[in-house]
Amino acid sequence: MLALLVAACGVFEFHPYEIRGGEESLNAKALARLPRHDPERPFRFAVIGDIQLFLDDSADAVDDLARRDVDLVVQMGDLTEYGTAQEYEWVARLLEKIPAPTFAIVGNHDLMGKGGLLYQRTFGPTFQSFDYQGSRFVLFDSNSLEYGFSGEVPDVARLREALMSGPARRHTFTFSHVPPGHPDFDPDLTEPVEALQAEAGVTISFHAHTHRYASDVRRGVRYFVADALESRNYLLVTVVGDSVDVERVYY
Repeated sequence: MLALLVAACGVFEFHPYEIRGGEESLNAKALARLPRHDPERPFRFAVIGDIQLFLDDSADAVDDLARRDVDLVVQMGDLTEYGTAQEYEWVARLLEKIPAPTFAIVGNHDLMGKGGLLYQRTFGPTFQSFDYQGSRFVLFDSNSLEYGFSGEVPDVARLREALMSGPARRHTFTFSHVPPGHPDFDPDLTEPVEALQAEAGVTISFHAHTHRYASDVRRGVRYFVADALESRNYLLVTVVGDSVDVERVYY
């Protein structure tokens, strides 16, 4: 029996959602790598959309970003198609090729099966805020449908605390996968979130999920939806003082 078990060890595959090995806490590691603060210095960051099964297009995007002078990159969720361990390992290796610190938020596909646990192991908590260059960045989970429209996603109280607390800042940028107003965003929370973002003076609210670029202004707040990477472009944001310019970059 022992011989049989030993022989079988070479042929058994791990469960697709088994949590083992791999990279951990990549968002915290990205935060530790941010350049030293200099609020008067202009800076740029990139916003990249859904990856899912667009592997070749995503690899090309990473190659293009490696040649860009950006301070940081935010991937807008749906890193994976099925939320499996193998997909998380692949995307972690892919994003590590970007020289700039790279953060990733959680998308609805990333939560399939035990994908939520794999996301938290690989990237960290689904809510994160930090200040950089005199601006605040807030990353949060807006995949309301995946939680049965529980009324707790997005976490409005935590979002309020992140947006309204701390020292005065020049800009505030928010990032979440599902845009407010989309059928997969809790309909009872659309108005509170949009009102809160207006009250807090959010400069730009970034999203993805629909796979199609969009831009509009609601209550004085600019909203952008990034294309999925199959469309071979991402958003490049340039911040110079009070000016914030958003450009679609094709590769």
